[in-house]
Amino acid sequence: MVTHEELEALDLLCWLRNGDAAARLAYCNQSTISRRSQQALQVFNPFPGHGPGSHSLAGPSTLLQMEREVHQLYRLSGRSRLRLHAPYWASRVLGHQLHATWIVNPAREKESVGAALGLLEDRVIDAMIAEASQRPDDHDPKFVCFDLYEVPLVLCADVLARNQFSECLHSDKNLSSDDVKSLSFVIPQEFLSPESKGCVFQLFNHLYGDGLGVDCGSDQRPEESSPVTFLMAHHTSAFEDFHRYARIDSDCGFRAKESLVVLRGLEDSPGIICLLETLSASYLGPLRKYSEVIIDRAMV
Repeated sequence: MVTHEELEALDLLCWLRNGDAAARLAYCNQSTISRRSQQALQVFNPFPGHGPGSHSLAGPSTLLQMEREVHQLYRLSGRSRLRLHAPYWASRVLGHQLHATWIVNPAREKESVGAALGLLEDRVIDAMIAEASQRPDDHDPKFVCFDLYEVPLVLCADVLARNQFSECLHSDKNLSSDDVKSLSFVIPQEFLSPESKGCVFQLFNHLYGDGLGVDCGSDQRPEESSPVTFLMAHHTSAFEDFHRYARIDSDCGFRAKESLVVLRGLEDSPGIICLLETLSASYLGPLRKYSEVIIDRAMV
């Protein structure tokens, strides 16, 4: 058996992959997090993840899974804080809005936190706000999804690039696919999940042609072009971080969606209901002023 603090330390490291961030959420220092997680590892002896500094568990033992289930019930009973995984922009908003019974991963602009669905299934986290690329199928027996909202996906130019190609992209009207193809190359936002980054490249290739929406080095990018990225339509207005981007007048024809995902069987627990109420009021509430954002009817 392990203490609550020891398993918490291990799970926070698995989730956040950052000792300082884990220590802040556990109200202790990094050395304490490291010591506690090592004590937990000695008990469960799982197969460690590969690579320096890795805290992922490739093959958690049955005992560890059972222990995590018990500790999740402990959190759901209100005796410890529940864990919400959220994308960068949602974490920025919810970091100061969540009920005291919940914590959320810190918003790190240049670091994505991937594999969240696996962490949810392993009960390392208790809920996640999933991008469309991460959302499980409606028929998946392991999860329940609460759709939050959908919004058009738009292609944007970086106005700080300050070159003639960037100016053409965000100033000219009714650009054709060939125009976009000749003037730009795509760069996903660094905070996106690995799944979403892959979708960005695939979508750019699908819309604007082969060879430009690939994860290539700077030496392979066309010299006479400017970086572009995909954003949700409201992001350039709603978040200061995205004010540097201007929408390109070229219809993508795709919509982005966010959903809250929890393990099946937990959807009616008081903690999850409390989270849904917070999301409706504090996260979705400010989005209602943007005409392109369509809030799901169940969240109104």
